Amino acid sequence: MIYRLLRDIYSFLVYTFLRLLWAFTPRTRVPPITDAALTQSPATLARWIRENKRSSESIVGAFVARIKAVNPILNGVVMDRFDEALKEARDTDEWLKTLTKEEREKVAETKPVLGVPFTVKENVMVKGMSHTHALRVRQGKRAPEDAQVIALLRNAGGIPLCVTNIPELGLSYACANVMYGTTNNPYDISRTPGGSSGGESALLASCGTPMAFGTDLGGSIRCPAAYTCTFGHKPTSGWVPLGGTGLFPSKLRTQRVMVCGPLTRYANDLPFVMEIIAPLHAKGLTQKVQNVDLTELKVWWSEGVEGCALISSTDKILVNAVHHVTRHMAETFRVPTAKWPFPMSDAMEVTGNKMSEDFLGEPPVTEDLADRKGRISLRKEWLKMLSGFGNFTANTLALATATTILVGAKEPKKSPYYWKNVQKKFLDVLGDKGVLVMPVMPTVPPFHLGALFNPMDLAYTSIFNGTELPGTTAPLGLSKDGLPVAVQVISAPGNDHLTIAVARALEEKFGGWVPPCPLQI
Repeated sequence: MIYRLLRDIYSFLVYTFLRLLWAFTPRTRVPPITDAALTQSPATLARWIRENKRSSESIVGAFVARIKAVNPILNGVVMDRFDEALKEARDTDEWLKTLTKEEREKVAETKPVLGVPFTVKENVMVKGMSHTHALRVRQGKRAPEDAQVIALLRNAGGIPLCVTNIPELGLSYACANVMYGTTNNPYDISRTPGGSSGGESALLASCGTPMAFGTDLGGSIRCPAAYTCTFGHKPTSGWVPLGGTGLFPSKLRTQRVMVCGPLTRYANDLPFVMEIIAPLHAKGLTQKVQNVDLTELKVWWSEGVEGCALISSTDKILVNAVHHVTRHMAETFRVPTAKWPFPMSDAMEVTGNKMSEDFLGEPPVTEDLADRKGRISLRKEWLKMLSGFGNFTANTLALATATTILVGAKEPKKSPYYWKNVQKKFLDVLGDKGVLVMPVMPTVPPFHLGALFNPMDLAYTSIFNGTELPGTTAPLGLSKDGLPVAVQVISAPGNDHLTIAVARALEEKFGGWVPPCPLQI
């Protein structure tokens, strides 16, 4: 009890310090949305293009213009390919002119997002684009080819617009690095849009892209989605091919702790996009989501990761959100609800154990941060950062230090936190029809630098990477202070349709995405 009291005092002091630090930040907001195309789903945009209601060039041009309008405020873009995208859009329009009406209708089956733009975080390879993982030692490096997921999107007709900002090596739930700077949250620019897919989430919420794609090693899809009032899906491990989504291919051979997945503004877009990027495992996912009988579920709930003094207490507004959701599910669908039966206090240790097994034989993170051209000294890098000459942000060094401590067990199976044993505990409770509803993170979007003081808060999401469970972030609107509020829905591997179906039901009840700016369309 005394540890929790001390932790709460610490959290209050940190919050007060950061609030004062950012008190005089101008409350610049992103400009109004003036083109109806910017708020549409990718499926709708593709249909407009096929039916000649809008050209691909006009739609791509609208998103290019939108990015140019919001990026000076958000700082989300690392490198763009706007000219190439517009050319590809014109080529698409010219090709469609050669097709009959019947042939255009068939295009939806083979190229479901023909002519529709998308963006992706910078650690995912897009041929010719920046691929540095935000490491200064890799400055100027370009991707020699497309990642597998980008190839799938291109084959489906998608047009990449740009690659977006991340923390160094993705090692933070804030989005900042020494090379490209800090990405701002469109709802409050003094706060982070989350990490590591923060550039994606900031653009998506601001209508700078209709589809965003990220990777999730410890919460890097679900956290940014929660912080920007959007939907994010962490698929079942192994569903989406990982080739080209990182710097070191050897780490991807057996890795299942990390996944690649979508962020969208609308719940229905998640299964639609998943069918494109996970064709072997997500085939028919849209129909499976629609066929879910929510009355057959059992809904478990948790207010957060309990019993660990290194993790922040859950904000009251997020505790209330969990109970609003469970009450809605119980009253609307007559499902049984119950409190999750164990506290998950070992969340970070479980994730570390999983990473130790997945990365067995691989160099440590200190070599990865040096692009495997030697090894950095965390002690020296901390000193360099504090003196103003560092190569890494404090956020990155904090999580790198924690990772170094947690990862590296020589015999993961002998650990009391062996991930398969913890996974079995989850599966025994969830069964085939169970879902768990809990906060995505313990707080609403923190101020910039907040992740430095609370690196272990990722335990709320990372435990589900450590146990290979799929999860979906469902936004529930904004707080009275205008900050996004969200929960995550977790289920057993392969039950992605359940988590997305619940997220869709919550969107119908609570409204889902709320624009961070006025709509003038």
